[in-house]
Amino acid sequence: SLMMHLFLFPIAFAASNLSKMSQTFPTFPYHADAKKSFEENSEESCACCNKKRGYIYNGPMFGNFDEDPSICPWCIKDGSACEKLGVELVSDINSGDDSEVLELPREFSKCTPGFYSWQENVWWAHCGEPAVYHGMGGKNEIETIGGEDGLAYFRGLAEEEFGEETEEEQDEFLSNCGEDFDGTAYIFKCRKCGSCGGNIDFN
Repeated sequence: SLMMHLFLFPIAFAASNLSKMSQTFPTFPYHADAKKSFEENSEESCACCNKKRGYIYNGPMFGNFDEDPSICPWCIKDGSACEKLGVELVSDINSGDDSEVLELPREFSKCTPGFYSWQENVWWAHCGEPAVYHGMGGKNEIETIGGEDGLAYFRGLAEEEFGEETEEEQDEFLSNCGEDFDGTAYIFKCRKCGSCGGNIDFN
């Protein structure tokens, strides 16, 4: 009947669009700023699950393919994108202390989105494992994420790598870093001891 058709139409329409609806965006233990590695409101289907879920990865990708496959965050989260499509999303590891990263956890190597950097893409590690990436920033972001210890670390980089000798010069240098500046700090925090570190890069 017409009445039944009118009743069922919204249900059928909703069902056909379930795959387009955004689920709760997944969390990534090693990437606290992960949403910035995805295009939102995308109409593309994921090459792994074949669903339109509203987000498509737009970070760095490594593998043997002519064109980067479209991947949703859920297929990165469960590792299926890396394992089914032969994709790698994270690259070089650089230890910030004397500990050696002997083995990368699957949760990092297969289930973590990468991030774009202006020059060298390096994932900071500490206490023998990859640290949590918190994003780009300058003095304010470093202080918020890493406190005085984080500031001390990046002041050290400002001195060693860029010749800023006094604390005042270092703070001014870091205040002119961030996503909207010519230079930025890539800020990480150790999962085990909470140490803050990373690197500074210029475009």
